[in-house]
Amino acid sequence: MISKGTTHNNGAKLAAYMTTGKEGERADLWELRGFGATNIKDAFRDVQIMSGATKCEQPFFHVQVRNREGEIMTRQQFEYAADRIERMLGLSGQPRAITFHTYEHNNDQHMHVAWSRIDQETMTAKPLPFFKERLKKISRELELHFGLEPVTNHREGNIKFAPTRAQDEQARRLGQDPHELRNTIRELWDRSDCGRSFQGALEHEGFTLAQGERRDFVVIDRAGGLHVLGKRILDMTAAKIRDRLSDLSRDDLPTVGMARAMIEPEHERAKEKQPEKREPVWDRDRADRDWQNAVIEAAIDREKIDRTYVEPAAQERRAGAGSRKEKEWPIRPPIPEPVRTSPEYHFEDAARQTVQQAEKPTSKPASKRPRPKEYSTLDKISSARDRAPAIMKSKIKGSLRVGKVATRTVGKTLDAFSDAFASLFAPVLTPEQIRQGEKAQNRREAEADSAIDFARYTSDMAQQCQQQENEREAERQRARDRGTRDR
Repeated sequence: MISKGTTHNNGAKLAAYMTTGKEGERADLWELRGFGATNIKDAFRDVQIMSGATKCEQPFFHVQVRNREGEIMTRQQFEYAADRIERMLGLSGQPRAITFHTYEHNNDQHMHVAWSRIDQETMTAKPLPFFKERLKKISRELELHFGLEPVTNHREGNIKFAPTRAQDEQARRLGQDPHELRNTIRELWDRSDCGRSFQGALEHEGFTLAQGERRDFVVIDRAGGLHVLGKRILDMTAAKIRDRLSDLSRDDLPTVGMARAMIEPEHERAKEKQPEKREPVWDRDRADRDWQNAVIEAAIDREKIDRTYVEPAAQERRAGAGSRKEKEWPIRPPIPEPVRTSPEYHFEDAARQTVQQAEKPTSKPASKRPRPKEYSTLDKISSARDRAPAIMKSKIKGSLRVGKVATRTVGKTLDAFSDAFASLFAPVLTPEQIRQGEKAQNRREAEADSAIDFARYTSDMAQQCQQQENEREAERQRARDRGTRDR
């Protein structure tokens, strides 16, 4: 039996992970105990809110329990194991949730258990000292109880240290097994008694002993990978390794570059062994934003094109009202005027129309008509502004009414065009993409609910603190009044 435990700081993500299985898995909620809510999302959100008052950064403890392949346990047995783990870790009585994940291809299942570390009575977090060692101990006890094959706590072979991440990445890039290479080097070292014998054994297996740049000795494997002769492989100090290889001259050994030049180049080996590149994960949110931007840009371009074909008629009407027409000049592409939506523009239009009406000849005879005075253009506009308020108000109301109707019409047109465009070019989603989208939506909803609840909780706490402070201040004032009366 293998049990792994870790602390968590995000209840929404933990709830989504426990109730949503991976591809090819089926998740079932088995138990929800000790919480005030009836579903796991609300229960974990309540714990997250309480952790804000206790200043606990990781209020959840999650344990995953699984067996070897082929070993079967009932869910009641798994629940018994959860009870034993709970007592071992000191979390007895704490709220917990249990879910089971079942593989669809072989019906093999494993258990996930999550506890709340927040003690509701003392509003403190339960400590978890040495929980990894305790989980190993309880796993060995449960194996004896259920008659399962024990899982060793120690590494196989003489190497006590695992390879570093750089060594794992190097082996993955070259398509090799890092544990096999390290065990081979350790076996050759154990069988040799001096530097010459160790060098000969390495060459027989296809390895090359070389001088390192920052280390004394390194080993180059058949694919060009580098392995440092140190404590992580040989479990010996650098001084003992130098003493063991004292019969070899470090200057006579090839460098790393020379050793790699004598074997097949590393990049060719990596190209042959490199696995096929996976397709990039499709980001649904980014694709939605790109579609919306494309729809908006297409609608804007369409509106510009329509406005360009409408404007020439308006230009001809404006040209016919004056003394000179645009058609007398060489034909030029009309310049579309900006859409006037501000009341300031409507005021200027009203003033200009009033000036034009004042300049038109009246129906009275010329003999009876008084001779007009000479006014400048500024005087005409200023006098028109005095007479324009009534016209301006009516035009503003009409323009706003027309603007609202036009806005609703354009909005409906853009929505219809957006739906048609998205339906034509929307890609077909795979089940995994749909599942990822649902997970993202659940996380966003959970985070939003958590933020709202935390804000409400903070506001209530602030009100309570303010009320308590007011009561204390009133009590102090009453005490001062009593002291004054006594004197």
